[in-house]
Amino acid sequence: MTVWRLSSLTREWVGPITVAVDGTLVTGWTYLLLPWGTKPDSPEDIDQAPYDLDGGLGVLIGPGTSHVLPAGQYRIWARYVDAPEAPVIELEAVIVIT
Repeated sequence: MTVWRLSSLTREWVGPITVAVDGTLVTGWTYLLLPWGTKPDSPEDIDQAPYDLDGGLGVLIGPGTSHVLPAGQYRIWARYVDAPEAPVIELEAVIVIT
């Protein structure tokens, strides 16, 4: 797991994030960003599309994005939507500082 340390004052791209299912890298995934120590209530809550930057998938965090976060620790959860099982995977950790 990668740990990203970000300032709450800047907009930053967390990525590239890779998701593997059965050892194979996949691109058909959605994500949810939650405070550390919490988890999604259901797989359907993990419904945000990743941001594509030069062919790499990731998450935009900070001012001017849908994720303006106060200082704290967060976890990115992913759901592989292109499979009947739609597995849920814990991914990156994000630490936001002021």
